[in-house]
Amino acid sequence: MTTATGLTAPLSETATKDILDRFYRDGCVLVPGVFSADECAKLRFLTDEIAKTDPSFVIRAPEEQNIAFVELFIREPILSLVRAILGPAARFCAQNVIRNQPGQSISHWHVDDLVEYPLPPDIPRWDARVRLPILWMSVQVALSDILSQEDGPTEIVPGSQLSGRDSPKENPVFEGKGAESILCRAGDIYLFNHQVWHRGSPNTGKRTRYLMQLQYARGDNPAFRLRGALRTPGLQRVLEGADSKLVEFMFAEPKYR
Repeated sequence: MTTATGLTAPLSETATKDILDRFYRDGCVLVPGVFSADECAKLRFLTDEIAKTDPSFVIRAPEEQNIAFVELFIREPILSLVRAILGPAARFCAQNVIRNQPGQSISHWHVDDLVEYPLPPDIPRWDARVRLPILWMSVQVALSDILSQEDGPTEIVPGSQLSGRDSPKENPVFEGKGAESILCRAGDIYLFNHQVWHRGSPNTGKRTRYLMQLQYARGDNPAFRLRGALRTPGLQRVLEGADSKLVEFMFAEPKYR
């Protein structure tokens, strides 16, 4: 249940270990009551203000609109949980608010971007004892109650982040487990591995569903090496007038399907 004040401090070592164990096992774990009802109401209001000029289904980069969105990235116990997964150099990656009104959803099954640790057909899965490196992750924040299937909850297939494969497009099942809905109240959060098979189920109810995504990247050398070249003055001077394909090769950000 959402508390009057929410949570503002790191969790105990025991609670943190339990959360991390479930996160690595299932690819997703719910942490209830992190934000207060008043905080959720304020964030919904700010989202609606942005939507007056940008009525998109996904409100992107709200951090560019109000400091209230930016401050959430260092909120406890979120930051300490993220650092326990990504390491102490974890940093901002992206932010958005999914504001889906009745009839709207991202309802196709998928993993985000691409399968980062693919396996050949003759190897059925990654060993569950191995914690695969996570380069970036999302913390999903329910800003409205998502209490039933008609509210359009996120659905996941638990453990499928270890499959080494993209999700089947319909009725995905991994090792006998099918889709499970993440039902939660406004103020709850869930830590989310983007490699788990997932979708947003259709919002068939009468209320708008608000789900904010705080996205973090590792920020250490492995993550840094995923970037193209830095646009330093010296390199840009060297590449003045160069073939456009070379310029694209040097500076391009990673591309996905």
